[in-house]
Amino acid sequence: MFNIPYKPLTSAPKTPLKFIFAACKGYYHFFIFEIVYGFCNSLFKVSVAVVFSSMIGYFSSIAIADFSWKKALAYLGGILALFLGTNLIRFVRDYINENVRNTISWRVREYGITYAAGHSAAYLKEQKSGQLAQRIISLSHATWRQLFAFTRLNSCTWLILITLFYIGRVSIWFLVPIIIFGICSILVSIAISKKTTNLNQQGAAANAKFNGEVIDSLSNILLIKLFGQERREIDKLQNDLSCANNINIQAVKSESSLYAIQEILLMTFRICGIFMAIYLWQLNKIDVAGVVLVLLLLDDILTYFSRFFWEITNIRTSLGKLADALTFLQVPHDIVDVPQAPALVVKKGKIEFKNLVFGYTPHKKVFNGFNLTIQPGEKIGVVGKSGSGKSTLINLLQRSYDLQKGEILIDGQDISQVSTHSLKQALSIIAQDSLLFHRTIKKNIAFGSPDASDRQIYYAARKALADDFIKQTPHGYLTITGERGVKLSGGQRQRIAIARALLKKSPILILDEATSALDNETENEVIDAINELMINKTVIAIAHRLSTLKEMDRIIVLDKGKIIEEGTPNSLLDKQGKFAKLWNLQQE
Repeated sequence: MFNIPYKPLTSAPKTPLKFIFAACKGYYHFFIFEIVYGFCNSLFKVSVAVVFSSMIGYFSSIAIADFSWKKALAYLGGILALFLGTNLIRFVRDYINENVRNTISWRVREYGITYAAGHSAAYLKEQKSGQLAQRIISLSHATWRQLFAFTRLNSCTWLILITLFYIGRVSIWFLVPIIIFGICSILVSIAISKKTTNLNQQGAAANAKFNGEVIDSLSNILLIKLFGQERREIDKLQNDLSCANNINIQAVKSESSLYAIQEILLMTFRICGIFMAIYLWQLNKIDVAGVVLVLLLLDDILTYFSRFFWEITNIRTSLGKLADALTFLQVPHDIVDVPQAPALVVKKGKIEFKNLVFGYTPHKKVFNGFNLTIQPGEKIGVVGKSGSGKSTLINLLQRSYDLQKGEILIDGQDISQVSTHSLKQALSIIAQDSLLFHRTIKKNIAFGSPDASDRQIYYAARKALADDFIKQTPHGYLTITGERGVKLSGGQRQRIAIARALLKKSPILILDEATSALDNETENEVIDAINELMINKTVIAIAHRLSTLKEMDRIIVLDKGKIIEEGTPNSLLDKQGKFAKLWNLQQE
């Protein structure tokens, strides 16, 4: 029972309460455990007051001469036993429930990360990573708060019920006003907390937006400083923070007003209860022990009511924050694997684009009946002006978007019918801006092949002509590259990316402006490494610098989504067409 196994969350509804139930699926027996132990804990706790009042009533009814230490020690022993039992049960309950809450909270966070990662690259490019991360964290935290509130609410409920039982045994006259008071207080709390819930949802959205803006500014701090826009960015962040604070202040005011009303109601009822107990004692309706018990339990039950109201408020507050955090789960994935999609198996590396029809908007097509076949091991260069469809072709091959019509085949397998993960494994991509993690050079090289040995990593680095400069860094392969590789030059980042691609050993290589950001000397070094990488691979290379395509087997020239020229580099130069014109312009 103390061992809490981890169970991943595989699906989740998009409404707060249904999401909570789904998150707790597989752990319901622990909540039954909490209810039972909560009852035992509450019974022991209230029984302390019962035994104490009985002791006071007994000693107040006897003469001093009749005092018995044996009787006194029996009462004190009973109180001590109940106290120890209460704390032992509380320790066991808290230990188990803390583990359950943390486990469920972690599975929610993992689900959020997995769901976000399931979106296409096209969708993620439109999102602020900081805002998305904040919502995932809020999703986990709000779920944890809901479970914590349940634990406390369960304890308060049992304490109230058991206390009402004992008060009813002393005098039924106390039960009716207490129940009426409790119902009225709950209704007031729900009415006021409804506004608080809405404010907390708005506040959570504003906080997520502000956090996203902060991360966006910090990740581009060098650009901000380069243009001297520090003051403008700070003013913008202050404006966003002010908007978030205004909503949060309104939420705090609403919560404070609820707390104040609850305290006034509790104090009013406490005073009335004291007068009622004294009045019933005067009428000989209850004895001294009954007065002590009622006053003790009355004070306790009002405290329990206060906690009960506050936990209801916390639950509604967390539901508001959870509702905002769930908004990103309400966006369906635009790229979804077919049920039981098989893995892509690439033996040769033949790529076929058949009758592609695709457009980013319904009324404007990038491709309309596009066809292209790339033979296994063939190296294709793609040329064309901006907007001709070069990057779109690469995005479609990666399945960043789904086609409106047509199909893309790799070794005869439709990429829309295989698992997206296996497709990504079959492709190695080197882009203009090589992305690096804020990790060691060694970990960045091994990112696509986490099981690679040190020997394989060093071999890939040598083949990528990166080994020499890596050894000159302060800590060699254990040097931290900085966020996005900021500590390295463009050429060094590209060579690490090439080493990463070499180590991955994917059969298909995509070069997307891989050298356009480099100076001529560095470009020549990187091209030598790329040539090593291209051996025995099917290659698609996009380049504005046409000189980098001289080793390609075939060049295709795109214009408005159509192939207007095709052939070897030399044949196209001899043809004196579009490719030759672009080539000559770059030679001037």
